[in-house]
Parts: sequence; C-alpha cells; structure tokens
Amino acid sequence: MISSLRVRTPEEAIFDIQDSERQGADGFLLHIELLDKQYQSAEVISSIIASANRPLMALDYLPEEDPEVLSSVFLNAVSAGAAAVDLPMYLFDKAPLKSLEGRTEAFACALPAEVSMDREAKERQKELISKLHEAGGEILISAHVGKMLSQAQALALAEEMRDRGADIAKIIVRAGSADDVAEIYQTCCLLKKSLGIPFLYQTSGTYGKLVRPTAWMFGSRYVLCHNRYSQVSNREKPLIADVLRIKEELFCESSDRS
Repeated sequence: MISSLRVRTPEEAIFDIQDSERQGADGFLLHIELLDKQYQSAEVISSIIASANRPLMALDYLPEEDPEVLSSVFLNAVSAGAAAVDLPMYLFDKAPLKSLEGRTEAFACALPAEVSMDREAKERQKELISKLHEAGGEILISAHVGKMLSQAQALALAEEMRDRGADIAKIIVRAGSADDVAEIYQTCCLLKKSLGIPFLYQTSGTYGKLVRPTAWMFGSRYVLCHNRYSQVSNREKPLIADVLRIKEELFCESSDRS
C-alpha cells in the first residue's frame, strides 16, 4: 500500500506520512506539483523524505512544465533521498499522439494518451533514466492512457516501458463497463506472468473504486491509497483502512466463521 501525499505544505506531508505509517502504509508517493511553490525546494523535499521510515517516490504532474526543469526536479528528489520517481512516458514530447502515427506496435492503434514513441524523446528519456539510476533512484514510467486497452496492447505498452529502463511500469486505463473490469483483471494476470518487472495496472473513473483496491489480487504490485481524504485528495483512491478491511475479510481465517 502506497500512501499518496497530495498536500500543500510540508507539515501536512509529514503528518500524513506519520499517520499512514501507523495505519500500515508500505511507502509514499509525493505530488511535488501540489506543494505550494515556496515548498518545492530540494531542502523542503529532503525534510519530508527524512520524516519517513518507508520508501518515498516523487512525481511532478505538470504537463506544461519545462522538461529540463522537470528533469532537475527528479534528480534533486533522488539526491534528497527519494527511492524512486514517476517519469511520464510523454516526457520531452509536446505532441505524443502524433508520434503514434504509422507505428506498428500493438498499442499504437488505440492512440493512448501520454505515450510518446518519438525517437528523440525516447533517447532523452533513456539518458535521464540512466542518470537517475546512477544517482541511486528507481524509475516508474507511467501513462494515463484515457481508454481501454486489450491484453495484447497493455503487454506491448508495458514492455516498451520496461525496455526504456523502467523498474516499474504504471498504466492507468479507463474502464467503461463490468466487462472492461474483467479484462483489466485478466491483463494483470498476463502482466504478472510475462512482463518480468513490477507493475501497477488500474483504471480511472467510476470502476476505479472497484479495481484500485482489488487489482493487487491479480498481480498489480501496488495499491495507491490515502490515509485520509482532503480537498486535494483523489477520491478514486481507497483509504488504507478500506484496503486492509478488504484483505481481512477475504483472506484472514477466523474460527468464528463457518
């Protein structure tokens, strides 16, 4: 369980870290872009990371951010002690959808959002990933594709992430039906069998409230949670307490139950 830190101040971040650890979180995901500007310095981020007893991953979801600035944010975060960073698959490409034109990869015909196949962007991503690895950080490559993918498309996309140097692959699709949910679970089973690296495969939207706290049963390694809900929380993410209750109800044996 990874507690998502969507806060504006370091005090809130540290409170949520300590509270999440008490509740059983295994790690943290810090949204740097949501911190007030004066708190986005390496010094403040270092103080937040230092307060945690579990690994922390940093991300900065600002599409308009200068890619070079974003690269520095990632490198500074790792230097400050972040265990990993979330690197968007479109980084260094201002028109990623255009890069999919004429491509033969299984996922390309689905026109997934946040996916760049531009040669220069890919090479620059690999260079940055190499620097981050040298600095001691792990890399999660992410894409919020905005639509459903078939099992074959999802596997091909996750393999592309892996081949760029990702230690973890993260794909967020958008389910529109219960049939899509079943397909997501089947895809998780396929990725677990075939990908060879940890992955997070989930859906946004209404069905995310079902998939997010349960996809781990089918092989998706991480559950992104909140310790509490606030004005800037993503309420599609479950509470840590709710995930623990699901695990307890489904998998904890009790002599009181027939």
